[in-house]
Amino acid sequence: MSIKKELLNELTEHQLRQLAETKGISFKLNNVQKKYYQNWAEKDKLVDLMTTNRNITVSEIEKFIQEKKF
Repeated sequence: MSIKKELLNELTEHQLRQLAETKGISFKLNNVQKKYYQNWAEKDKLVDLMTTNRNITVSEIEKFIQEKKF
C-alpha cells in the first residue's frame, strides 16, 4: 500500500470529502468507473480515487491530518 493511501485511510469519509473540497477535487465518474466502484464502500471509493489524484500530495494530506488533530 502506498504512503498516500495509508494516510488517506486514517481519515473519515467526512474528512476525505472536506479535503477533496479544499483541493477542488470533484468525483465525477464515467460509466466504466461507476460499474467498477458499484459495490465499494463509500470511504474505500474516495480513498482509491484520491490516491490516484495528482492534485493532492502526501505532504498536504499530512498537514490536513495534523490540523484535524487540534
